[in-house]
Amino acid sequence: MVGHRTCHAITVFLIISVLSHFGSPVALAEEPQESLGVQVDYAVASTLLTVVHVPLKVALCAVTNVMSGLAYLLTFGSKPVARDASDAIKAACTGPYIITPQRLRTNPE
Repeated sequence: MVGHRTCHAITVFLIISVLSHFGSPVALAEEPQESLGVQVDYAVASTLLTVVHVPLKVALCAVTNVMSGLAYLLTFGSKPVARDASDAIKAACTGPYIITPQRLRTNPE
């Protein structure tokens, strides 16, 4: 039963992710033209990376929350530990979850 729900959730996520990439060519209208194959490659790569990235990021966030809470409890609410735990949770749980083709295109210099 759980596997069936998980399969449906992954399917819905994939459909939403693929449909969200249809707006990309419109946003790229001002830039030099890329071939359709390159655009499709970026869309497919970003979808596959997102499918892997989201569950891993959620798992990291959950583990960070549990471990930070445990550290806070074991130190009886120590202020430095609370500050460090809060910083760890912010670092693990914030940021982009969805990898877009534009994120893949950026060149760090």
